[in-house]
Amino acid sequence: MTKAEPVNEVRYLMAHNFLTYLLEQGKITQEEFQIADQFVVEKYNPRLRII
Repeated sequence: MTKAEPVNEVRYLMAHNFLTYLLEQGKITQEEFQIADQFVVEKYNPRLRII
């Protein structure tokens, strides 16, 4: 792992948790959540997401 990869994992988790929070609060729809989460996955490329 490079030095940026652990940081990207944390950034991905923060973004994913925030999107999940918005979904639970009804601020975004499931469809919007999936689009936004896919964008976050492409941006941060988390390796731990596979586990």
